[in-house]
Amino acid sequence: MRTVDGPDSRKGRMMASVNPDEHRLQPFPLVLTALIAAEATSAFEAAMLTSAVPKLIADFHLKTTDAGWALTGFTLMVAASAVIGGKLGDLFGRKKVLSIILLLSILGSVVSVGFGTFPAIIAGRTIQGASGAVLPLVMGISREAVEPRRVPMTVAVVAGTATLAGGVGYFVSGVLIQFATWQAIFVAAAALAAFAAVLCHFCLSPSPVSHVKGGKIDVVGAALFIPALTLLLYGVTASQTGEWTSPVVLGTTVAGALFCLFWVWWELRVPEPMLNLRLLTVPKYALTMGIVAFFGFGAIGGMQLVQPLLFQSPDGAPVGLGMRPSLFGTMALGLSILGFLFAPVSGVVARRVGAKRSMLLGMALLTVAIPSHFLLRESLPLMVVVLALTAVGVTFALTAIPNLLAEVLPKENMSAGMGFSTVIRSLFQAVSLSIFALVLSSSVVPGTQHPQTGAYGLVIGTATVGVLIGLVLAFLVRGGRP
Repeated sequence: MRTVDGPDSRKGRMMASVNPDEHRLQPFPLVLTALIAAEATSAFEAAMLTSAVPKLIADFHLKTTDAGWALTGFTLMVAASAVIGGKLGDLFGRKKVLSIILLLSILGSVVSVGFGTFPAIIAGRTIQGASGAVLPLVMGISREAVEPRRVPMTVAVVAGTATLAGGVGYFVSGVLIQFATWQAIFVAAAALAAFAAVLCHFCLSPSPVSHVKGGKIDVVGAALFIPALTLLLYGVTASQTGEWTSPVVLGTTVAGALFCLFWVWWELRVPEPMLNLRLLTVPKYALTMGIVAFFGFGAIGGMQLVQPLLFQSPDGAPVGLGMRPSLFGTMALGLSILGFLFAPVSGVVARRVGAKRSMLLGMALLTVAIPSHFLLRESLPLMVVVLALTAVGVTFALTAIPNLLAEVLPKENMSAGMGFSTVIRSLFQAVSLSIFALVLSSSVVPGTQHPQTGAYGLVIGTATVGVLIGLVLAFLVRGGRP
């Protein structure tokens, strides 16, 4: 295995000689359970409010655009915390930072329920967005708390938990909003976060600390990164309404891009950057980030909008299978379970022949499944098979990403590097959603909101191109088993 040394990794190893990671490993089942619980909390919180948006609109007399802030605030914080939280974990100990993140998740629920107003929900959801750091942190912990031979399997299973917990979160929140209140969703999220925090406290050994006392922390880089990412993501997200020429959309997007350029310039000139961008000169790392980008664009982003429309639009629409929302939600839960069952398979493939093979298998499945959304759109049984192939392909690709990173990144950079991949994926998902929403809303049957068949063909074709590029990049990755 070839790992890459960044300028901030040498001091990490200096500290490792002072505090070597010879900490006693806890029993593997306990470690795996704690990591799964932590990632389940993050994924549940990401999906939990989607079903509740109509209820919030009715209870607080909101416009749809206003209700969207409960989702947007969370999304922006997730992206920012993924890198910053991951970096803090690399420096000061991942278990410690993970515990703080889980406590912030509980606090977000308390704020939302305690004040009971919509502004409080926005504030609480934004606080909960700190859970974006959970996946980078648990990926780093997987490498330090598990025997090396078990790392690929652990990484795959924990990463696959995101798909399962997201489906469960969507389903459970739908049940709670139907039979209880929106507050019950936050109570459930707080209970899950508290359970995960207790497990992590007792089941994980203290993490190694790589920060050298007296060493410099890139505070300027962190301070620049937050507004750069927030403005850029907000501009892209706001453009989903189709108002690309709006002064707000243009202004925030341009300002975010300028902040990003200045942040990149700063990170490349400081000796100990918040995020080691010099790693992008390493072909395997750069190719992995490219795969992440096109995977997010083609397989996840806009397809999240296309799939419900394909299945739930009425039979009389140009494209639609007339499925009830409740039935679609139940089916989505079943498919998320199916996808999770293949996570260990991806881990076995990564351990035996390398994460590249897992990624190739996932992207190949998606290359078949994505265009089939359009080609087989008139047959419900075949479309269910298509969604099943998509779920398995997404699982293989999603779980291969951290294993690819583990093959190239040193341990002390793992969480920050994983956080950066989360940001890249979030950004390209947002771009995909924006483009797909614009195309589908710009070509509708007169007098209705139903997109024309050609609009579906255009967006699904665009998604297919995205996954094809990801497949080509996966072929170009060098190296097999770590």
